Amino acid sequence: MRAHAPLPRFARPWSGLLLVTSLLGASNLCLAGDLGSWQHWTDSASRAALDGGTWVPLAGAAIIAAGGWDHAWQRSAAEHGYLFGEDGEDASNDLLTASTLIYAASALTAAPEGETFTDALAWKAENLAVFVASKGAVDALSGEIKEASGRDRPDGVPDDAFPSRHGATSAAQTAMTRRNLDYIDMDPALRDAAKVGLHALDGLTGLARIEADQHYPTDVLAGIALGNFVSNFAFNLLLEPGAAPRYSLAVLPEQGGYTVQTQFAF
Repeated sequence: MRAHAPLPRFARPWSGLLLVTSLLGASNLCLAGDLGSWQHWTDSASRAALDGGTWVPLAGAAIIAAGGWDHAWQRSAAEHGYLFGEDGEDASNDLLTASTLIYAASALTAAPEGETFTDALAWKAENLAVFVASKGAVDALSGEIKEASGRDRPDGVPDDAFPSRHGATSAAQTAMTRRNLDYIDMDPALRDAAKVGLHALDGLTGLARIEADQHYPTDVLAGIALGNFVSNFAFNLLLEPGAAPRYSLAVLPEQGGYTVQTQFAF
C-alpha cells in the first residue's frame, strides 16, 4: 500500500468566502458586482455548468460507469504504469505545483482591456482572492462529497476516493488560468493552444493519481468537473466586467478585529 499525503482541508465550506473577505480587507479593496441580481447568479452558474470543462468530464465518467470499465481500467493503469511508472504520486504533486505556478504567471499578466498593469492592480488582487477562495471551496466540497459517497480508494483508504481532490484542485487552478488568458493580449491561436494544454495538464494529473493506485477514472473526471465548475462560476460572478455595481462589500482591518461595510445602489 502506498502512503499518500492528502491536500490540506478547510474545516468548513464557508472557509473560501472567509478567505475572500480577509484578502480583500487586508488590501483595503472592495469586492463589487451585481451580486444583488438573482439573474446574475443563475447566469454565472449555468454558463459554468455548460462549459466544456464541466460537462465533458461528467459525460465521460457516466460512460465509463455505465460500461463497467472503472475498476478494470484503474487496475490496468496501476499495474503497468503506462506513463509515470512508480512515480505517479510524486508526479501528481509536481503537476499540481506546476498548475499553481502557471496560474500565478497568468494573474500577473492578465488585465481588463484598456487598463495598464498599475490600473489593474485591484482586479489582480480580486483575481487572486477568487483563486484562493475557489480552491478552498473545492477542497471543502470534495471532502463533503467523499464522505457522502463512502467510496474506498483502490489502495484501501476508506471514504476518500470520489471525487479526486487532486483532480478538482488542478481543474480549479487551470480554469482560472484559462479565463485569465482571455484578458491577455496574445495571438488567438496561441491562446487556444494554451487552453488545450491546460486541459491536458488536468488529464495528466488525473492519470498520475490513477497510476499511483489512488483513484478510479470516474473519481478523477468528477473532480475535474467540480473544480472547473466552481472556478468558472466564481469568475463569472465576481470578476467579469459588467454593468455598474449595485452592491459592494468591503472588509477593513481594525485593531482587535474587522469592520464590514456594505453599500447598495438604487
